[in-house]
Order: sequence, then structure tokens, then C-alpha cells
Amino acid sequence: MEETFPHLPLQREAPVNEKRPGTYFPPKEPKDSRGHGKGLLQKLTNAKEEAAGDLGGFDDRKLFRFSVQKGFNPDDLRKISTEIEFVSQEDETVVIGFASDAALAQFESRLATMAEGDGVTNKQVIYALQSIDAWSMEDRKGWALRKHGLPETDEFLLDIELWPLEDNHQKRDQEWTAFEQWLDEKGIEKKDQVKQPGLTLYRVVCDSNQAEQLLRHRDVRSVDLPPERSLIFQGIQNFPEMPNPEEDAPGIVVLDSGLATGHPLLKTAVGDAQSFLPGEGGHDEHGHGTHVAGLALYGDFEHSLLLLCHIPNCINGRARI
Repeated sequence: MEETFPHLPLQREAPVNEKRPGTYFPPKEPKDSRGHGKGLLQKLTNAKEEAAGDLGGFDDRKLFRFSVQKGFNPDDLRKISTEIEFVSQEDETVVIGFASDAALAQFESRLATMAEGDGVTNKQVIYALQSIDAWSMEDRKGWALRKHGLPETDEFLLDIELWPLEDNHQKRDQEWTAFEQWLDEKGIEKKDQVKQPGLTLYRVVCDSNQAEQLLRHRDVRSVDLPPERSLIFQGIQNFPEMPNPEEDAPGIVVLDSGLATGHPLLKTAVGDAQSFLPGEGGHDEHGHGTHVAGLALYGDFEHSLLLLCHIPNCINGRARI
């Protein structure tokens, strides 16, 4: 059945990564710089072999995942080649693309020179690199897919996220067009889509063979199972009345954006909600505080929701908020 629900505004949540925090110190030369170069060269060789198995892609670039020293400024990688393009950065992981085979060969040559014991320019950039890997099929698996695996049915739904190309709308349009053409070629049915500068999502219907191809597609950042609708869309009237916590239940203090004290899944566990900001109440206009309180009370909410819908009163005594 085709999706008929209007899309809510979506934004991919990502950690804020300071490119050059004040605590960053340039890496010192390794005790064995030749060994460092040899190790990275071997990792690059392995990564190239794995990346060669990628499918699709709107251009010929190769994507690699660089593990870098904490606080490293990824802009420094352009000192090695101006044809290095940033795709994503999270914590100490930087995903980059080499815009041409010549750029990749130039980088490989730098590593080979260091491995031979000869001097290289901008060597501190190479010292900051800890590892080089391809973005593998396992990397593309989302949390639910890693936990549960692919469904055993002949066909099933999957949610696909493409790499964001926020800084180049032309390449982003090329990525969208090429991916949708690839879906058609592979007989993968597109059910829905969300297209924004920082977030591109597709919901598709496929079989296990097609899912494996999606997990090998170069432009795919992640593949995951959709949220379980029977749980996500449970009406409040389907929830049992939550029991009061036991007298000796531990108390939990949440300092956040406030709390929706009347929430049907929280209200019996709420002891108090106060604001410490002048002129503001303890209610939650942002939603984050209520979300955190739910995690504090229920832990694995997916598991708890399953129990709530089928085994009433199963969480009695967990905690007080």
C-alpha cells in the first residue's frame, strides 16, 4: 500500500564535532614512522579491494573511512590532495571520497614513500591517521537490522539513507537520480521518500538478494528495518494503567528541558517537576526531557512497549522520576 501520511519535518541528528578544539596537539612522529606508513598502506590496499565490490554510485569516486586522532582537523587532508572530498564526520571517523583515481594514487604514493623511509611533506597529517577502511556492508547495517537480521518473508520493507551531500546540490541531485534509476534496474520498488539537503531517505520493498545489493551500494549510508508500526502507532487507549512504583523504588533526577508530567506512561512515576529558570515552568515544550525520563524509567523502550501491550503491570516498581 502506498504511503499516504504527510511527512513531518525531519533532520538527521549528528554529534557536533569541533574540527580543531583548543586541546588538540599535532601528533608526534611515531617511534617507527616506516612501520606506520607500511601499516596504513596495507590497510589502504585492503580497503581498495573491498571498495571494488561496491555497486552503483553516481560518479566514480571511491569512499573510505579514516580513523583519525581526536581533535584532528579533516581540512588538513586537503594538504595531501585538493581532490579529497568530505562526505561525513562523526567523532574520530571521517568518511572521504577521492574525486579521481589520480588523487587516490597520489595519496597511496605518499604512504609508499613513508613506508620506504623517505621524507614526505605534510607528514603530520599522515601521523594523525590511525586506520583506513572501506565503508562495508556491516557498516551500512542499521541498529535493528544488526539486531534482528533480514525478515524471512519473500518481500519486506527497508529504510535506506543515502550519504548527505549538503554542500553541493548538483551532485545531490545526481545522486538522487542515479539511485532511483538503479532501483528501477534492480526491480526494487520505491514506496516513499524524504529528500532534504541534509537527509535523504527511501522506503523500499525488496527481497533478500536485493537487500544484499543495497548493502553494497556505494551511495548508501545505512539500511535498516522500519519501525514496528503495530507498536509505534499504538493508541493511548491500548495502554494499561501504569501502577505506582513500590515504596522502596529508587529515585531518578532528570535535569533537562522539562517534563510532560501527565504523560500516560510516566505520570504514576513522577514525583515532582520544577523549573530553575526565571519565568519558566517545569513543563516540557521541547520534548527532550520527557524522552530522557522515559529512557530512565523504561530502559529498552522497544522491549518494554512489547510487554506493555501484551503483559499489563509488568514494570511495577522500576523507579520514580
